[in-house]
Formats: sequence, structure tokens, C-alpha cells
Amino acid sequence: MRGNKKKVIILATNIIIYIVLFSIFSLIIYKFVSSNQYESVDKELLNYKDTMIKHKKGGKGGGGKQNPRIIVVAKDSLGNIKSYDFANEFIMENSSELKTTDFDKIQDLKIEDYYFRSLSFKRSDNNKDDIIQLLINTNSENKLLEKLFTILIFGGTFIIILSIGASFYLTEKSMKPILESWEKQRQFVENASHELRTPLTIIQTKLEALLKEPNSKIIDKVEYISMPLSETRRLSKLVSSLLTLARADSNSTEIEIENLNIKALIYEIVETYKEIGELEEKSVRLEFNGDEFINCDKDRIKQLLIILLDNAMKYTDSNGVIEVIVNNSKTEFILCIEDDGIGVKSENRQRIFERFFREDKARSRETGGSGLGLSIAYWIVKKHGGNIMCIENRPKGSIFKVILPKK
Repeated sequence: MRGNKKKVIILATNIIIYIVLFSIFSLIIYKFVSSNQYESVDKELLNYKDTMIKHKKGGKGGGGKQNPRIIVVAKDSLGNIKSYDFANEFIMENSSELKTTDFDKIQDLKIEDYYFRSLSFKRSDNNKDDIIQLLINTNSENKLLEKLFTILIFGGTFIIILSIGASFYLTEKSMKPILESWEKQRQFVENASHELRTPLTIIQTKLEALLKEPNSKIIDKVEYISMPLSETRRLSKLVSSLLTLARADSNSTEIEIENLNIKALIYEIVETYKEIGELEEKSVRLEFNGDEFINCDKDRIKQLLIILLDNAMKYTDSNGVIEVIVNNSKTEFILCIEDDGIGVKSENRQRIFERFFREDKARSRETGGSGLGLSIAYWIVKKHGGNIMCIENRPKGSIFKVILPKK
């Protein structure tokens, strides 16, 4: 419901923005064309006025270049028409429409179905002040502007329809990552709550059982103490993983690149797991090829190796073999951790890097897994600009392949 409401708001906002922008753009075009259309007309009127004043000819605008577009109407001081030029009875029939109110100011007139630009001014001639009114028919200009207005209206309607479609498409596209993020956040909170609730419940239950027998000795209640202690450790590890992923989401965790002796680091970690493997009757082997140094974040790469080796140890049975193979070329650092354990189903090989995803939840619970380790490994690799994948190992087991760029 909340997602739909957000979608409607974004859609309406996009449509309004498109309409406002197109309206402003259309208004600018119309004003610009209108201004340019009448600018040349007004210039003709003003030039003709200057010519008539300069030559002081009576009413016909003689002396100077004639302009057949301009109608010259001469009036006496009372506004009665004395003569007119380039006109016929139309001027006399509509003399009442040609009343002069403002002088030296260009005005628009409409007489019947005709549009005019008009300029009236006073001119002294033979010691008398006469009124001269200049008219230019602007039907063609008005027709052009009407066509432009029609085009803008129909074009605007078409643009609005397109904008609705575009807004709907863009809204769907922009809302998709938001809804996905919201869903991931919801799942994250739900899974985190579930993971935290289980160890807390166990700790609370065992401690309450201890309180029922306050006089008991520790040796008699080892189970009631060891289990909460184990769950506390698991809880601490879970909280640490959650904090790592939360910082990763907020981009507040930056990697610190250094020129690292990767061979020494891997050797150190593998030696530790060899000892653990001996206790669990599992064999851990190392094969290192190529350059010993790469540019990376030491702590994060160490964390990556521990996560992958932990994962291999958990899902490899007794007498199993875990191989760590490194190929360090001039351009790439390639790490493969191969095991012959239970493997991962083909449909889950991409999903295992999702947060809280566990293919075998019962076994994960037994081994203390929370489904966050591989998510952190994925983040570390991506932060280094690399790639991580899970590949089937033949005849059984899995291969986790990490490829990091040298630069």
C-alpha cells in the first residue's frame, strides 16, 4: 500500500513537471515569434512616420520611399477624416473605429474581420496641427500566430500524453530499486530478529533454570552454563556480521589498500586450518603459483579467507580434502578453495551469497552458521573490484573461485 502511494506521488510529480516545462517552453516560443512578427511591422510604421515628418507633405506621405502596405489617414484637429490613401470606402464606412485616443503609441485595432497595427501622431502643416494615422493590415501575422497557437495546443496535448506514458515508465523504473531495497530491508530485519531471538531464548531459558537451584554447584550445571556461553559467542559473531553489512550498505566502511605479501598471509591462515583439520580428520592443502604480492586490504582479505575456509570445513565430512589453490598472474589474483563436501545445488549457487540464505538450515544451526558469512565475502570481493562464484566440484563438493584485479 505504501509503495503504491509513493508510486502515485512520483507519477503525479513527473507529469506536473513535464506539463510545467512544456508550458513555459511553449510560452517562450509564442512570445518570441509574436515579438518578431510585430517588430518588423512596427519598424515600418515608425520609419514611415519619420519620413512624413521630415518632408512635411500633406497627408500622403510624399517625398521618400512609398510603402504600399501602409494606409495613411489624415484627420483634422477634431479627428474628422480629411483624406486617406491606398484605401477605399472601407475607411469611411468604419471611420468610427479609427478614433484616435493615444498619440505616438502603436496600438492594435480590429475592424470587422481585419486586424491592424495603428500609429497616430500630430503634424504641423500650414500653421495647423493635423492628425495622421498610419495603418498596416496584420491578418497574415495573426493567422501565423493562430496556427502556431494551434500547433502548440495539439503538440502540448500530444506531449502530455507522452509524458504520462514516460512518467509511468520512469516511475516503474525508479520505484523498482526502491521497492527491492524496501523488501530487502524488511527481510533483513525479519531474519535478523529471528536469528537474534533464538540464542537469546536459549540463554534466558538456561539461566532461569539455574536460578531455580541457587545452591547447586557449577560442576553439576555445566550444561546450563556451557550452552548459554556458546550461544553468547554465536550471538556476538552474528552482531559483528550485522554491523559489517550495515556499514557496507551505508558505504561507511572503506578499504585500505597496501602492497601485501599474500603468500605469507595465506600460508599463515592455512597452517591454522591444517591443525583444525587434523583434529577433525580433514586434510587441508595449499598450492601457490605466481607473484607473492598484491594490492589489497589485508584485514578484509584475511576475513575473506577465514570465511571461505570456515565454510569449506563446515560442509566437508571426515577424511575429506580441502585444497587452497592460488594463481597470481601479472593482471589477476585467482584464489580457488575446493572441497569434496556435500556441495551446493545448482539452483542455489547464486543465492548462497544472499543474506541469511542457508541451503541446509539444520546443519547450519548445528555448526553455528547464520547465513551472513558468504554475504560479507561477496561484499569484500566486490569492494576490491573483483568477482566471486561458486562452481561444482567433480565428483562432489564445491569450488569457491575469487578473482581480484592486481590494480
